[in-house]
Amino acid sequence: MEAKKFPPVGGHPSAVVFGERKVKPILFVVALCLLALMIPGLAIAPRAYATICTQAPNNLTTNGSMLGPGHATPYGAVADAWNPFVLSATTPNFEWVDYNANGDTGGGGSQYIWADLDAFDAGIYQTITGLTPGVYYHFALGFAQAAFDLDGQGNARNNLIGRQVGVDRTGGTNPSSPNVTWGNVYWDGIAALNIPDLSMTFVAQANQATIFLRVVNTNVNNGRSKVWFDVVCMRALDPQPSPHALYLPIILAGASACAPTTLATIPVGTHPKGVAADPVTNQVYVSLFDSSSVAVIAAASNQKIAEWSTSSAGHANGIGVTSGRVFVALRDASSVAILNAATGALIATPAVGSLPYGVSAVNGKVWVANFGSNSVSVLDAASATVIATPSGGGNPALAAPATSRAYVTYFGGGVLEVSDTGSVARDFTTTGVGSYGVAYNSAANLIYISNRNNSQVAALASATGASVKSVTLTQVPYGLAYNPGTNHLFVVLAEANQLAVLDGTTLHTLAVVSLGTQGDDGGDGIAVMNNRVYVANNAAGTVSVISDPCGVASPRR
Repeated sequence: MEAKKFPPVGGHPSAVVFGERKVKPILFVVALCLLALMIPGLAIAPRAYATICTQAPNNLTTNGSMLGPGHATPYGAVADAWNPFVLSATTPNFEWVDYNANGDTGGGGSQYIWADLDAFDAGIYQTITGLTPGVYYHFALGFAQAAFDLDGQGNARNNLIGRQVGVDRTGGTNPSSPNVTWGNVYWDGIAALNIPDLSMTFVAQANQATIFLRVVNTNVNNGRSKVWFDVVCMRALDPQPSPHALYLPIILAGASACAPTTLATIPVGTHPKGVAADPVTNQVYVSLFDSSSVAVIAAASNQKIAEWSTSSAGHANGIGVTSGRVFVALRDASSVAILNAATGALIATPAVGSLPYGVSAVNGKVWVANFGSNSVSVLDAASATVIATPSGGGNPALAAPATSRAYVTYFGGGVLEVSDTGSVARDFTTTGVGSYGVAYNSAANLIYISNRNNSQVAALASATGASVKSVTLTQVPYGLAYNPGTNHLFVVLAEANQLAVLDGTTLHTLAVVSLGTQGDDGGDGIAVMNNRVYVANNAAGTVSVISDPCGVASPRR
């Protein structure tokens, strides 16, 4: 089966393609200039790139046009200066497509990724050097065509092949790293060019950054699934925006499209407690207290697809996922059930402290807050064993991971920093008695803490524990989650059945979204993935899925 080609976009095209329509480039540029005139302080709309941007002297990408001849990798041919990555168990085919060799006009090439009758999660990346820390940059994937082909019958479209961009502002090359900020997964199969979701504005954290172009394919029944990537441009914004006017996606998406909205309310089972999201499997795991089981949600369809038993009556509470394994705190059994994240098979049930409550996991390590024994258990995911259980804090409650540590709140008076080797590195008492929800902002080095006693949310400097900013809400705050892609902090207002959206820098309330009924035991379960927020509604037996489409990564302090 030969690859079907779409109108070439690299090189020097005679037209710019918008879906199925074409307009002359000069008209496109004129339209951008008119749009720029409507935006104070902006010389040109930074999210929309004409195809000639790859030849512009201020374009920082190498081979953004995907010129050939490509180079061999273990996965197949990849465009020069780019590297492949695969996050799924299934490895798709990578090919570099030479348009001229196939009789097309316009020159250039494209990175082509495909698989037959199989889901996959993969893409390409490039590390860009010579950046200036503190400067704002914008990059865009100009061409991202998705299609499927049934036995050579021609290309057709569906909404099952997602495209996504991401950036690691430290310059790391691991797409699974928590340092990667991912944008929206764009599922619409019609549009191919200048899709606003496939661009990102960020502030440089180091002298290099890595950009990722990703395919999340869920199409398994419609022949060959395929995506073409081409026209990648990145530049420093000129002029540089002020930190208080950074929500650039609003420019093209429109203000109404940027308001957080409820996408779905998914029935999952009786009394859901914890929520963990896994970009590797593109699934969300929800602990169900009464049945001590785990509900599995497919993020692509927003549907519950499975329910896995922990083989225990210990009442599932907190939950985390890392290294292909799900970790479930069994509150009344003083243990943690470890399940295979793909199959749900029970791997082990190691003992931890008394009344294990919150769980966080990252980079092969897991932290369990033992509410009843005033300790934190640290587990190794690979060996499914407990590394250490250091004492600390009065009534540890919830936890949030960083790269090699976790922040664990304790209701008796503050937050602990616990290393991945099991030592308590810091004990911050700034937020006092009632400390409960916790989230971490790696870009600004901030720990967010909610306090149920005084209804405050505080941002602490992670190095010193000093309060950088705090606000008092009109409702009691419970669980927290931070979205680095939009610089939004989400606060579960359990007693009001609401979700507050706060600016991660100013802590100003931007919006309030209704949730399902939380009840007396709600407010704990919340997770963020791909600019979507997943909140457990304990009394309602559902999970709310909230879109968070607009914003930029938090400025570096």
